[in-house]
Amino acid sequence: MQENTLENGIVEEEPLDIRRYVGLFLTYWWIIISLPLVGGLGAYFLSQNVTPSYQASTTILVQYRSSGFGLGASNFQQSEELASTYSRLLMAEPFLSGIELSGASVTAIIDTQPPVIIVRVRHGNPVVAASTAQNIAEEFITYAMEKRLSEIARIQSAAAVYGITAGDVAAAQLSAVDSLSILEPVSVPSTPVVPKTTQNTVLGGIIGLMIAIAAIFLISGLEDTVRSPDKLQEQFGVAGLGSVFNWTDEEGESSEGPIIQSAPSSTYAEAFRQFRANFEFSTASYDKHVYVVSSPGPSEGKTTVVSNLAIAIAQTGKKVLVIDGDLRRPSLSRVFEGMTKTTGLSNYLADRNIDTSEVIRTAKESDGVDIIPSGPIPPNPGELLASKRFYQLIEKVTGLYDFILFDSPPLLPVADAAVMAAQVTGVMLVVDGQRTKSAALKAALGMIRNSKSPILGIVINKLKRRRFSYGYGYGYGYPYYKYYEYRSHGSDDDLKNNKSLVKRVFSKVFRR
Repeated sequence: MQENTLENGIVEEEPLDIRRYVGLFLTYWWIIISLPLVGGLGAYFLSQNVTPSYQASTTILVQYRSSGFGLGASNFQQSEELASTYSRLLMAEPFLSGIELSGASVTAIIDTQPPVIIVRVRHGNPVVAASTAQNIAEEFITYAMEKRLSEIARIQSAAAVYGITAGDVAAAQLSAVDSLSILEPVSVPSTPVVPKTTQNTVLGGIIGLMIAIAAIFLISGLEDTVRSPDKLQEQFGVAGLGSVFNWTDEEGESSEGPIIQSAPSSTYAEAFRQFRANFEFSTASYDKHVYVVSSPGPSEGKTTVVSNLAIAIAQTGKKVLVIDGDLRRPSLSRVFEGMTKTTGLSNYLADRNIDTSEVIRTAKESDGVDIIPSGPIPPNPGELLASKRFYQLIEKVTGLYDFILFDSPPLLPVADAAVMAAQVTGVMLVVDGQRTKSAALKAALGMIRNSKSPILGIVINKLKRRRFSYGYGYGYGYPYYKYYEYRSHGSDDDLKNNKSLVKRVFSKVFRR
């Protein structure tokens, strides 16, 4: 059984999810079929372009005969040594230089059961390979015999000069004269040894299959992100509150300020209205509406979501306070025009003489939305957020607003969001549908559960529209620690004029 429990934000080791990989194989079945097919066909056609080479072989039996030409079991060791000597002679230049090889390659190997020399000849013509092998075997037997007889004559001649009888030495040499014989005659090969088309084709298919499996595992690693709203409850035990799609050039909407305010009739604004409905439904049972909006890592769109959600709630007639609780790399003041960081949350938490009225700002062109900016970046943000002063701030503003939303730092890099979560009604997570890994989300959920704060749900941000046939789209170029710029777009007519027919066709063909 898969274990989802996490402690202290540490992801536990999980067993292999067989169902997930089966699903991957079924999804990418075309990779499983195509790559082995390409590998096999490629190996086949490459083999067809290789010049065939045929191999013929013959076996020369080596027998050392003792005096009297009798063959005994005690002679096998001498036969092995003799076979080793003969194999070197066969491959030496003096012998091979006198043989017509016709471009053939020759090898000689020794086998000791019984002692034999196996002569192998390769050539593009099977008949030439067979005739050359037979010729080499016959010529070598004659060559070896002549070499032995020449040795005997030399010994006898040298002994006669000194009046020595060399009968025993000559007899020993003579015993080896007929020690070679052809054990197996040569046959003309019917199939080439190179290329091995069938073997290469099968091997190419196996290699293609291995590459396909590796590719699927690679895709699995790249796609192990939180992309499916339908699987949030099943995989993480948390409800999905909404899905926000990437802003594409095809949409052509204005993007000055929060999208629900700058382009209220766009599909992206409608997506946030649906998200608002889900959010209000999930929080309907709570008496206090004080919530932290966070994410597992940076650049996942917390500020984008919290700013648009605040305006969407305010459009229903409710009063909303948005507090920039990111005291490390604040960005909420950049979203709402006129918000400065001179006096804000950090000032209030550090100075008991500052009242809430001194840090609350009204958002321009956003009726019903007030802002508490982050203020100057303090040296000890974690301590300030864990202080009694932070709790007192929540108590003071709770009765003044219908909803209070905290924009917070990401959960995994720092503990600030977890500290804030312990003091509010609930936590909502924002994840990047293209980058947030499942393990990171599980770790973030574990940190929230450790804080004993309810988890309202998850918003999947920056999804690619092509993965779905429904839904709304929205996107920001939104870094966590840099000033972000909204992308500007032209009119629909400009986009149509600038797009070529080829580009539109390819975008439809490759869109999944």
